[in-house]
Amino acid sequence: MIRKITMTAFVLFLCAAVFAASSGTDNYQKIYGVTDPVYGYINDLYVLEGYARPSTTGPWSGAELAAMLDVFDAASLSGASKALYDAACEIIGKDAQAPVFKAALEIDEELYINTNYSSPYFRGRDNWVRGWANEKPFLNFITDEHIGKNFYGYFDLSIGVAKDWKSGDSTERKFGDSILWSNTPFLLANDMKQLDFNMPLRAFVSAGGENWTLQIGRDRLSWGNGTTGNFVIGDHLKYHNMARFTAFDSSFKYTFLVSAFPHPQMYYRVINADGAMQYSINGANAVGSGQSQYMNGIAAFIGHRLEWKILPSLSLTLTEGVMYMSKDNKIDLIAFAPAYLYHNNYTRSNTNSILELEADWTFARGWNVYGQMVIDEFILPGEQNPKTATPEHVAEPNGLGYLAGLTYTTGAGSGILKINAEGAITAPYLYLRDGDAQAGETTREQTNGRYGINYVVAIREMSDCGGTQNYNLDFLGYKYGGDALVGNLNVDYAVPGKWNAGVNLFYMKHGTHDKYTVWTRINNTTAMNQTTPTETHQTANYNDDEADLRDAASTTVVAGLYGSYNLPWGFTAGAQLDFVSIKNPGNRTANGSISDFQITLLLSYRLD
Repeated sequence: MIRKITMTAFVLFLCAAVFAASSGTDNYQKIYGVTDPVYGYINDLYVLEGYARPSTTGPWSGAELAAMLDVFDAASLSGASKALYDAACEIIGKDAQAPVFKAALEIDEELYINTNYSSPYFRGRDNWVRGWANEKPFLNFITDEHIGKNFYGYFDLSIGVAKDWKSGDSTERKFGDSILWSNTPFLLANDMKQLDFNMPLRAFVSAGGENWTLQIGRDRLSWGNGTTGNFVIGDHLKYHNMARFTAFDSSFKYTFLVSAFPHPQMYYRVINADGAMQYSINGANAVGSGQSQYMNGIAAFIGHRLEWKILPSLSLTLTEGVMYMSKDNKIDLIAFAPAYLYHNNYTRSNTNSILELEADWTFARGWNVYGQMVIDEFILPGEQNPKTATPEHVAEPNGLGYLAGLTYTTGAGSGILKINAEGAITAPYLYLRDGDAQAGETTREQTNGRYGINYVVAIREMSDCGGTQNYNLDFLGYKYGGDALVGNLNVDYAVPGKWNAGVNLFYMKHGTHDKYTVWTRINNTTAMNQTTPTETHQTANYNDDEADLRDAASTTVVAGLYGSYNLPWGFTAGAQLDFVSIKNPGNRTANGSISDFQITLLLSYRLD
């Protein structure tokens, strides 16, 4: 395997040497990822100049970012605005004139130190503040293809450590209650099975013009203006396997997306214990594993997103979509209608619709306020209301979410100072729902023995060199899911292209409901607490046999410092320090309070 990877890299480098000639035409079809700093420069520029923030639907093409800059008269800009404008123009202009074939090499050394390994709540990458999606592979060989004026391709070939692997030596090193791990293969262990063979993490082709883009492949997505997350598509998933089309001009943007995931029947496995049927995640009695497992069923998020610039300082965004599921691989083509009201398909056994409204208003230069409201389930007049429900007349619980934030941006010295405050609240059953009716049955109740057509999705990854499968589950939208009360304060100072530093304070009170909670209809006579955050868990749970013992909301506080500095010769150094405190972990008062210091050290190098 390593020989094949080495030979492939060698051939690609030879191609780079042969074809490293200018295309002769400017190509603005490069796709800029959701973490690319150039969009941040443009975003800050808009707020500084009194404009509503530009499109919050990432990623973006170079043509779209260039169109965002066209609204400004460069000669009228000064100070921080001029610095941001010049930095963005330089990046986009340089990329537009790139060779037909361009290669780059990235090396990222990341070390993580956890000071409270004795607590199971701080083990593994899922419990790291920085997040698995942000962990970069140790070695990444990248190719860009700029073909003519309208075509672009991207591919990365990486070497890193798998998120989960089952055998061999650990990639962690313990020092008392502290533990050290890294993204670097063979640094802390000598076992080929630790290698992450789920690459590429970004790989796609795209075509576009001055006002449109079509992208097909794998990339990270983000839909929204939130700091702590977004309600329909968050940026916490490492990648999507997707196709998207977008068309845009100065006052309107339309996006159509299809993002595919494994069907839940592949990872919710029925097991029989003492005659009772229960479910377990990732296959307690799975037939076949790893690459041998037969993949069956269709699950995909299908959505369209419309963004209007109502005034230069005010924008509105409407998103509507469905989670489409078919366990026997049947496709209803109406789900792919690019202009339609999905809710009115009336295909409840195959789809679960979602609706979201966003607003972004820069009410004065440097001052921006924004918000999101999501509707997964809403009780209309005439329908059974949860507040008046009875055992004989049960109601479907509301699935709503609200998010609001305020940002102040100003030039300070040679850099940009930003202060952001954000809060969010989500209903306990947001993103959860029952499943489709089985053959010969009339009920759709999600009892503990059915998957739901919900917005909990799986990323299928392999470990042990492809010998073991893992389905890593996450919410598609807000990463904290339902039943959460969240507050966040961030202060950041950055000198574009040179260095940045910041402080972040995070607070969350999370109820007993999580991504494994079995959805149910409710009534007011069974002590079901439907107010966020809940303190009891009345239904079954796919990942906790004793979920009914949860007796408290869990409170998390995180105080963090971070910074990075661009060194000469292509090097960048960074660090992050977070103090984490959790009261009632696992939503049980018996677990008391726990705390942890998490330290991240970063050093990267890029050769273009």
